[in-house]
Amino acid sequence: MEDRRIAPRFRVPLPLTLAVGQAQMKTTTQNVSCSGIYCQINEFIPLKTRLNVTMHLPALHPANGGTRHISCPAVISRVEPPQDQGDGVYHVGISFSQLADQDRTALIAFIHSKNLQEAKELKEMYLLLKDMAARLVELGESHPTATHFRKVINKAIIELDTVAHILDHEINELKQLE
Repeated sequence: MEDRRIAPRFRVPLPLTLAVGQAQMKTTTQNVSCSGIYCQINEFIPLKTRLNVTMHLPALHPANGGTRHISCPAVISRVEPPQDQGDGVYHVGISFSQLADQDRTALIAFIHSKNLQEAKELKEMYLLLKDMAARLVELGESHPTATHFRKVINKAIIELDTVAHILDHEINELKQLE
């Protein structure tokens, strides 16, 4: 199956309301881009059905207050039937029809902010692992098992060093977009 996505998608769970005529259903996004979303729903909605989508973005900065609601017309662009016969969950791709420029900008800013936050968190975990390895050198002198832990962690650090460089590059790129 050909991947026809026109914008990169990011795993971001956001509260979501879908309105088809008078019927509404609430769900959560599985992933988001500036061109559409992917989510799971408990009712079948046919391909090419027009609907209204409302996403609820948390504020980027606590000082900015509550939630920003982004609403726009959209269309069902993909429907996957339930994977498990008994669960009745449909996996649905939804393409935005007319996302306002200011909403697109807010969505992109939110995605970049979330990615930057997660990249910084991963970098922090990496640095904690390196600190742990240093502490294990000290413990290795007094506890025989610490030496084994240190060897395992050092192997992990060697593998993670390459990823850490990529992460640093990603953090720098995301900071420039702020």
